[in-house]
Amino acid sequence: MTPLSADSTAHARTYTGVDFYDPDVPVDDYRDHIVLAAGIPFGDLGTLAAALDSGGAAALVIRRTSSTDERPSIDRPAARTPILSHHDADWAQLATVLRSLLSAHSVGHMTGVRLGDLFGLANALATLTEGATSIVDAAGQVVGYSTHADQPIDDIRRRTTLMLQEEVPISRDADYQGLLRAPTSRHFPSDTDQFGRVGIAVRASGELLGSIWVIQIDPELAPRTQTLLEEMEPIAAQHLLRAREDAADRDQRNSGLLRTLIEDDRHARSAASQLLIRPEAGCTVVCFRVDTFDEVEAVRGIHRLLHLAISVSSAAFPGSHSAVIGTQAVTLIPGAAASRVQSFAHSVIRTDTALLAGIGSQVHDFAGIARSHREASAAVGALMDAQRSTARTGTARLATFGEMRDRLAVLQVTDIIEGMDAAVGDAASIIAHHDAAHGTDLSRTLRTYLDLLGNVRETAAALHVHQNTVRYRLDVVRTELGIDLDSPDTRLWLWLRLSAPTRRAV
Repeated sequence: MTPLSADSTAHARTYTGVDFYDPDVPVDDYRDHIVLAAGIPFGDLGTLAAALDSGGAAALVIRRTSSTDERPSIDRPAARTPILSHHDADWAQLATVLRSLLSAHSVGHMTGVRLGDLFGLANALATLTEGATSIVDAAGQVVGYSTHADQPIDDIRRRTTLMLQEEVPISRDADYQGLLRAPTSRHFPSDTDQFGRVGIAVRASGELLGSIWVIQIDPELAPRTQTLLEEMEPIAAQHLLRAREDAADRDQRNSGLLRTLIEDDRHARSAASQLLIRPEAGCTVVCFRVDTFDEVEAVRGIHRLLHLAISVSSAAFPGSHSAVIGTQAVTLIPGAAASRVQSFAHSVIRTDTALLAGIGSQVHDFAGIARSHREASAAVGALMDAQRSTARTGTARLATFGEMRDRLAVLQVTDIIEGMDAAVGDAASIIAHHDAAHGTDLSRTLRTYLDLLGNVRETAAALHVHQNTVRYRLDVVRTELGIDLDSPDTRLWLWLRLSAPTRRAV
């Protein structure tokens, strides 16, 4: 857009709206508005400009058909209305852009928020509306929320913010569905002692991008909050669109750089430089997995998990990076205390009982980052193995490498044992063949029994069978198969051998 008024004082004007010129509307109604002269003959623009200037219009936008068109003259010694021209832009698109730009001004200058920064946007909206704010994407994920400590929140806000997901799926949420059908914002008063909400659906070119929800403490101020959200909706749409684009670019870029940092010694330093990682300040790798046998659900789950890890880590650890590597979501956290890393991992996995997390050691060099990743990956793999073993009831879903070190050492030993001649035709093989031939479950029963230090009652509880069933199965091992379960060497060997199959499932 090109300014045509040399003496313009546009920077000092107040802009309250953008309107297309209508001859039936009094010029005074355009005071402090930007007026779009769509469809006005070029020869009539001088008269129109003078009339709008007398009415106090903030600016007049015209379309010049060529660069030789002159500025329409205003027969006034001190014209106040600047005249701007455009060449190729669509009038409707131009109106949308100008309205979105001016809406921030009209509600108090929402400056300093980088386009696509949804947490910054939520904080800005919370300041304007004086209520805690959440931004939810079209899938029901909380992608941004305000962090002002002085704004009251309720239990619903605490739970949804913590889980980064709405409690009720949006497909079954009556309030959300009502909001989608509403052409403007809506106020949802509280039916309990919880606070009410004001919400607005955010769209771009008809596509639903998400929604904004503000805690409304004082119901009498709801109309003001609704007006603010309606004015901010175009800007929110731009932020959501940019955040979506940034996320796609970031995921692809980070995945490649993190993989390079972890797997390519020659280029690790370059990758760290691009990620702005300084290993000497300390780095910790956390690996997350989804415990499911459904391959389709595993693929969906790992990407939901990545989104969750990015959302939580970006708020807690500036400079952190996350990406999907193999079957795991990997997060690299710079310079954080071990307790904070564990708190972060716990915040992620507590949202779903199928999520597991392993934490590597904090390291201070490039080679150490690869080691921390191996440790975290091994730890979460061991947790996966433990979850799938009925021998381990109430197994934790989060562990550090240090906590899993002994277990991992045992699993490495079982890998070696599987290749030994002594494993051919041994007691574990005899039991496995019996299970295969007779449809019994002696291997799992014995593994559980050995895991629980020979406690029949706890073994029965872990396997959900009667204690006499456990005793009968042990008797089969002893009498029919001739295996001496009273021998310490036999028990140790069997336990190591029976641990090997679960290791392959990791």
